[in-house]
Amino acid sequence: MRRSLWGIALLLVIAIGTGLWLYPNAGRLEVLPYAKDRPLSYLSKAAAGPDGGLIAIGDSRQEIVRISGEGAIEEVIVQEAASGARHDFTDIAVGDDGSVYALDTILDGYGLYVQEERIVRYPADGSEETVLYAFKGNGTNKRVGLIKGLQAAGGSVYFYINQETEVRLYRIAPQDGEPEEMLSFQLPADRYLSEIVGYEPGGIYYSTKRGAVFRVGADGSSAMAYPLVGMERTRKNFPEGLQLGADGRLYFIDRLVNSVVSMTAADSSGLRTEIDEASLKERAKDAESLEIMDLTLGADDRMIVALDDRIVAFGADPSGDGVLTKLAYDRSSSVAGWLAWIAAAALLVIAIAVLRLVYVHVLKRRVSLFFKQVFAIVPLLILAMFLLSNFIYDSFSSRMEEDMLRQLSLLARNGENLIDGDRLKRLLSPDDYRNEDYEAIYGKINALFESEDDANRKGLYSTLYKYENGELFILMDDDDGVNMYKPFPVSEENLLVLEKGEIQTNLWEDATGKWMYAIGPVYDSSGAVVGIYETGRDLNVLYESNRTIYKSIMRNIGIISIGLIVLVLAVTYYLLSSLRKLRRSVMEMANGNWDVKVDIRSQDEVGDLGEQFNRMALHIRTYIKDITSFSEASHRFVPQQFFKYLGKKGITDIHLGDQVQQNMAVMVANIRSFHQLSKQLSPKQNFDFMNGFLKRFSPYVRTEEGLISKYMGAGFMALFPARNEDALRAAVAIRRELVQYNESLAASGLAPVDLGMAIHKGPLMLGIVGEEQRMEGNVISDDVNMTATLERMSDTMGASILVTRTYFDQLRSPERFRFRMLGRVRIDGKDEPIELVDVYEGDPEPARQLKDRTKALFEKGIELCQEGRFFDARETFIEVIKVNRFDKAAKLYFYLCDEYYQKGAAEGWNGTLAV
Repeated sequence: MRRSLWGIALLLVIAIGTGLWLYPNAGRLEVLPYAKDRPLSYLSKAAAGPDGGLIAIGDSRQEIVRISGEGAIEEVIVQEAASGARHDFTDIAVGDDGSVYALDTILDGYGLYVQEERIVRYPADGSEETVLYAFKGNGTNKRVGLIKGLQAAGGSVYFYINQETEVRLYRIAPQDGEPEEMLSFQLPADRYLSEIVGYEPGGIYYSTKRGAVFRVGADGSSAMAYPLVGMERTRKNFPEGLQLGADGRLYFIDRLVNSVVSMTAADSSGLRTEIDEASLKERAKDAESLEIMDLTLGADDRMIVALDDRIVAFGADPSGDGVLTKLAYDRSSSVAGWLAWIAAAALLVIAIAVLRLVYVHVLKRRVSLFFKQVFAIVPLLILAMFLLSNFIYDSFSSRMEEDMLRQLSLLARNGENLIDGDRLKRLLSPDDYRNEDYEAIYGKINALFESEDDANRKGLYSTLYKYENGELFILMDDDDGVNMYKPFPVSEENLLVLEKGEIQTNLWEDATGKWMYAIGPVYDSSGAVVGIYETGRDLNVLYESNRTIYKSIMRNIGIISIGLIVLVLAVTYYLLSSLRKLRRSVMEMANGNWDVKVDIRSQDEVGDLGEQFNRMALHIRTYIKDITSFSEASHRFVPQQFFKYLGKKGITDIHLGDQVQQNMAVMVANIRSFHQLSKQLSPKQNFDFMNGFLKRFSPYVRTEEGLISKYMGAGFMALFPARNEDALRAAVAIRRELVQYNESLAASGLAPVDLGMAIHKGPLMLGIVGEEQRMEGNVISDDVNMTATLERMSDTMGASILVTRTYFDQLRSPERFRFRMLGRVRIDGKDEPIELVDVYEGDPEPARQLKDRTKALFEKGIELCQEGRFFDARETFIEVIKVNRFDKAAKLYFYLCDEYYQKGAAEGWNGTLAV
């Protein structure tokens, strides 16, 4: 037991250590250990890192992936869920030391309005991140905040804050932590900042919402750099993703034609297309979308573009170009993944092992009925409540989605009344951004949702598309990062709206998030469809809301489940109380308390069982009483020691033929001349006399650990298996009790009796003899027969207790008893004579004194007789008889010696006495 407890303790220590290691690495269990790579998905930003590596924002702005130059995953930074807010990574920059600087944009609970922007540093060594700067803003920006142009260089971080008409540049040294304003400049009239790049005076370029690029001079003045007259570019060729190359060129994405364009930054000359859509098709043949999500410059001004699901690199050397669609797990990540899964498997194995050890060694493979019912009912109840909560949640969320789609459909249909199609037609390029027509349409759209409290909008967004020459363009969007006149693919859903005027609903996911939307047609005054109005909601917000609802449902169901479990356990405990009473009674009965009685008052099956138990207990008590009586009776017929010698528990175990050989002392005692006494008594008096006699003397046999093997008419035979002295002590005690017994006979008017007793020791067989219908215990041995013969000789030899020399010599202290040697005696049926001893310790005192006085003479006479000196022996025995005229043994030897003296001894005589 102690070793088992130590084993359990050791396993628990190992489990705790494994769990402490596994807890911070639990995220690795989300990836199967044998997975070698993972796909890129929903990319929105990319930045070149040191040593040819890349940093990308993916998974709809929810994660940052650090990628090595070989395309292996070095680190994954995931946005943590926050209560009542949504976090998006909207921009990144990479420092010279490999640290990642991310712009963490915190949106409201509906994922629409920017609440706060934070610049967070993630060190290259994977240590804890640090928030370098936090900016609250005014809470009116949508999805993209006021921090622009995040850049890292020379150990510092640079960023701009857009203040409507003024832009300010700040620098933060990570070691200092305090932002320092470097410069500021004014935006030209009616120009609205979109993107900005560069941080050195004279080397700053920014794009505006009206599709132009401006150069900021050293004095803070702005001069248009793109598009210029003669460039064959219009305001529809909207520049995005501005990047300054080391070669002095400005690179950007031409959103209209989905290509990468560059020009000399200083004078806007040398405008050329670096990457066109044809090149993208060639390099990314199986891409679902060729839309360029972002542009970054690597070493040697290698152009790297991020598509939705891959990163494509274009270099001066075509052999160095590459397409990255999957990220390989590096060796350390694979090893850590395997270790995490092995640790989880080890925890499971340890849990099973601990449960088994507790079950086997602590509980001894025994579990109470209460816990069995707990283990059976509680998991089922928890599972049922879990399924119920999921059913409620699924039903609620499905209905919620249906209701939301229905509401969105109504809002989308309302677009044809809300939006003036003629004004929409008059918006021809990004240069019309926020003109009179734009503001009129924008105001009506916002009037539908906005009120004094922006939260009433509940995350609903609007997007307005213009249908022009068979193409769709985004004109307005509730994402401040989306620019005017951004091309949008014409899908089958869009065609149904454009051609048939149907309202369509669906779900959508892209690099900016997951959405639920409805689209409807926008008509001009002639009834022609001139655009599509879209309204929708951020699904991540919906899912977060659903998760909140789910948690609430689970919490309520959990409270109800706990209540039900407590109730079920209480009811189960109460119902099992009757069984516990019954169990206690059964245990008491098993421990030998046969008088137990169970009191169960419940009128059910357990009550019936309790009543039957009481009846059973009564029958068992009666049966035990009968068995006890039978056993006690059987012991009176067959001594218990007899069963013990045979290796049996009781008489029911005895079978015919059971036997065992033992070497033990045998005593035979018999009433002398009982036939003369019995003639004077009636049959009943004979039985009463014998029963009284045996009752008087049998206890002395049991006192000396002997057993009475057989009653023989006027006496008995007893066996003494333990010590040799036991038989002789019992015989002496019986002889002494005989004096008292004869006095009681005299008082009853009966003549006194005398006992003849003989003791011998030798091998004998104890066993069961008879046949199947009648059996009894018996002792079979020649030594038993000889002992019976010696008892019959005892009267002739004048000995009250006659024992063999063989037995007498085995006594440990024979001198404690008064005795004399009787010499060698020949017995019929025995080839060899037997040397006998007269033990007169139990004789009356006068008889003992006479034998003490004549013992030496008597034993001398026997020696003379055995030597053949019959005359001297005869004279010696005469002297004995003169002293003790009742000495029968002396008389026998006298007559023998006299006969042999006068006639001579028979031929072959060996000094024995023939009786």
